[in-house]
Amino acid sequence: MRLWPRRAGGQLALLLILVLLVAQIITIVILAGERQGALRSASLEHVLQRVADGYTLADTTDPELQERILRALSSPTLRLSIDSAPYLTEDRASGMTRRLAEELGLSVEQVRTAMEADEDDCLPDSDDHRDRERHDDEDDEHHEDEEHRDDDDHHDDRHECPPVLGVSLALSSGQWFNARARPPAPSWLWLKATLTSVGITAVLLTLTLLLAVRRILQPMNELSLAAHAFGRGEKVRVPEKGPEDVREVTRAFNQMQDQVGRAQEDRARLLAALAHDLRTPITSMRLRVEMLPEGEDRDRLLDSLREMQHLAEATLDFIRGTTTEQHRRYDLATLLDSLCGDLQEMGLAVHCDDSPRCVLQGQPEAVKRALRNLIENAVNYGEQAEVTLATTDTEAVVTIVDQGPGIPEAERERVFEPFYRLEQSRSRETGGAGLGLAIARTLIRGMGGDVRLGAGLGGQGLQVSVTLPKTR
Repeated sequence: MRLWPRRAGGQLALLLILVLLVAQIITIVILAGERQGALRSASLEHVLQRVADGYTLADTTDPELQERILRALSSPTLRLSIDSAPYLTEDRASGMTRRLAEELGLSVEQVRTAMEADEDDCLPDSDDHRDRERHDDEDDEHHEDEEHRDDDDHHDDRHECPPVLGVSLALSSGQWFNARARPPAPSWLWLKATLTSVGITAVLLTLTLLLAVRRILQPMNELSLAAHAFGRGEKVRVPEKGPEDVREVTRAFNQMQDQVGRAQEDRARLLAALAHDLRTPITSMRLRVEMLPEGEDRDRLLDSLREMQHLAEATLDFIRGTTTEQHRRYDLATLLDSLCGDLQEMGLAVHCDDSPRCVLQGQPEAVKRALRNLIENAVNYGEQAEVTLATTDTEAVVTIVDQGPGIPEAERERVFEPFYRLEQSRSRETGGAGLGLAIARTLIRGMGGDVRLGAGLGGQGLQVSVTLPKTR
């Protein structure tokens, strides 16, 4: 399973989401403590204000109405009472004490506040705790051990209790206004809202990024297709669109195509003129030599002229590289079957396996010429040629195998050099100017393919593999 996308758009989107998540997690961790503290402070402020309001009402109301006021102001989280003694024996929160004293106009001695944990009010298992204490009182034998264990449990459980606010305020009547309040726990709803906001932001950013990347990369995809077509010898002009830097790359590619095209046209015109200029004196010399009296010297001169003409034409064919044939669709299997049939009619030992239909885009005459050179080469040096065609999703492969002496591995790349010949079996006496393989590879590479050499079956003979790309 591949988790990392291959395309640039997917990679940018994934990186953006990861960076966004990491940044939001860091932000939430930093702000969580501060936000919870602020919410707890706000809750405590609210409770203190209610206590102060209750004290003011109770101190200014007739005693017979005080009980009704206390019941009205009390709630599950706030218990108010008027007692003869203070709930708190000492002051434990001097900051809150000074504030209440200043707000209510009391002396510090008349105000006592504390924040503590009360297991009787906050522990969910307080009833079980009391039942356990009664059970321990009945069991005298294990009383000390159980009491010690209860003290430890009591100590541990107090840390699980939320803080309880205790307030004792002296009334003008000499009694004490006692309040015990549990400030509400801070809500985590803000975290849910934050995570929802992060999710929506991530989706919107990802969609925006994908649309932007698609707009930016679409010209690059067109440029890639045009580059593949240019490698096959086709000229495709790419429209200049997208951001300015992408436009500059496209503009440079189009200019390169124009320059290469003009250079090829100039070379073709030069070669055409050179071919005409070479053929004319050679033909004239042959006519004059043929008018000479028959003899050994005349025959040698005619052979030399024929060799010069053949060498000149072969050299021009190599320099041309590719023909001026237009690119079009063709069936490689049909072309190969027709070529093998022609060679068999000429008496060459060529065997071609039946192949499925394989439609390519290119120059069929150039392909036929290159394959003909390679098959004839295999028959000349290996007595027979076995030709097969195989296809993959991206290319077609023509394999030509002979039973000749083969080519040493160290020489397999050098034989593609112009005019290079092996000294033994592939010498001048066997024919050729050392340009057959060079011309074949030049033609195939001009269409985006390649020609590679290897050992034949069982290490005997030579195997030539011709690859041609399929049209995307």
